[in-house]
Amino acid sequence: MNISNFNQSVETSSSPQTTSQPPQGLTTFTQVTYSVLASIALVGNTLVILVFIQDRKLLRKSYNILILSLAVADVLTAISLITNPAFVLGDAFPYPTNPILGDIFCRVIWSRTFLFQLVVFSGYICLALVTERWYAVMRPLKYSETFNKKRTLIYIFTVWLWSLVLCCSTFFEVQYVSSSPSMPCKWVMVWKQQRALVGSIQVFFKMVLPSFTMLVLFIHMTYKAGQSTVVSAQSRTKLRGKMTRMIGAACLLQIICFAPNQTNYALALAGITRLDSRLHHTLSLLVFVNSCLNPFIYGLSNKNYRHGYQKIFVFLFCCGKFCRGSNEIAPSSYENGSTAHKDAQENFEITNVVFSERDYDQPKPA
Repeated sequence: MNISNFNQSVETSSSPQTTSQPPQGLTTFTQVTYSVLASIALVGNTLVILVFIQDRKLLRKSYNILILSLAVADVLTAISLITNPAFVLGDAFPYPTNPILGDIFCRVIWSRTFLFQLVVFSGYICLALVTERWYAVMRPLKYSETFNKKRTLIYIFTVWLWSLVLCCSTFFEVQYVSSSPSMPCKWVMVWKQQRALVGSIQVFFKMVLPSFTMLVLFIHMTYKAGQSTVVSAQSRTKLRGKMTRMIGAACLLQIICFAPNQTNYALALAGITRLDSRLHHTLSLLVFVNSCLNPFIYGLSNKNYRHGYQKIFVFLFCCGKFCRGSNEIAPSSYENGSTAHKDAQENFEITNVVFSERDYDQPKPA
């Protein structure tokens, strides 16, 4: 039997009951697709993180700190997808037999709380990126004070806690059932009406509020920047700049990928749709597609990230070539300064080149 991601739960007037239904959406195809998405997201976002490691000067900018936190969240999302039994491993995951460990496993891992917390966290990071662009265009004099490094780090930490609060209700909706060794983790629901209310509030703060705010800020910024008497030429240049377009594309895709899933979740709370259907799993796949796209957006829209990617690839290629060459070169050839060794050494030295930081927001001279 496969593992059902979201088994339907029933309730009584006095005590909770659990129920399990055969999964309809989790198939071999979805497991393979989740594996592919997780692998692409892991490699791509690790590449983004390495760009910042190799040039830490980039982290002087607030938006780069936010982009780094978004990449870290996407890497953790990929790892969670691979290790969570509800997505890739299925019944191959070894369930704990100890009741205490089993209960912890069901509430913390099987419930996918931290996985979807990372998705919500990413949404609020995108909101911060849009707000940062709004201040850069509409309030340039207050930008440095509002988006300094200290405030940015405080915001990231606060949003991490806030996203955990929004998703923590699932800790109390799962329990371990020792009498069902093949599927010991069960969803529990006691008060259905109250759960629907809580779920609606969660959907509002998880998706509706950040998505609506992002759209309003971008529309307002675009409208005001189009009026020459309202903003300066420098602000209009920032609006049309590559950084603003890159952030706009990343945030728009975040909304497109996450909104359908949360809409389906809200409809399920109302009893209109099911949470273990093929539609649900398709929309869940769409959520995690977003984690794969951001590294491509950064590389296609901003040459600084492209240069960072290229530098990493050159390092990996030249380092591998140097290592292979060193195994084939005899010790005497090092002493004689052989051509092969010199070529390998020159290739290795290429990796020491560090590209300089560009000011993304600096307008080009006329």
